Amino acid sequence: MNDHYPKCAEPLVLDGDRVFLSADYGFGCVMLHLSADASGTLAVTEVWKARTLKSQLSNMIARDGCIYGLDDGDLACIDAATGAGKWHDERARGQRYGHGQVLLAGDVLLIQSERGSVALVEASPSGLHELTAMPALSSKTWNVPAIAGEYLLVRNDLEAVCYRLPVRRGN
Repeated sequence: MNDHYPKCAEPLVLDGDRVFLSADYGFGCVMLHLSADASGTLAVTEVWKARTLKSQLSNMIARDGCIYGLDDGDLACIDAATGAGKWHDERARGQRYGHGQVLLAGDVLLIQSERGSVALVEASPSGLHELTAMPALSSKTWNVPAIAGEYLLVRNDLEAVCYRLPVRRGN
């Protein structure tokens, strides 16, 4: 990666000593390992580099050895250990979720799409399974949604909406 293009996606820290970075504009992603010697001097080692997840500004989620994120607008799942793609949703070619945001709620990915809708997707390395989707906002949003208890809050520069989410009950 170089300094000629903006990189807005937040780094993802895994296991305390690995950092995952991703950038769109054709760059891709990299997993770094950080270590310190006896004197405290830090060293950074590249673990792997790939083009399987290119996030422009969306946050990414790590769960059960996988990283989920919006790859140039398409939801993707990659193996955190190798960078290999597990699956990639190209059905809408970047238009389904756009450069929205991803949040993990239990075992469900909550996706705030760039166009304003919200989708709930099962966080599974075996494939994409969208549980439900609903219109939430009526214009472009790049804001990260928030969950407070059973409430989902979504907003953009023009509007804000609060939804009461169903709560799963234990058996």
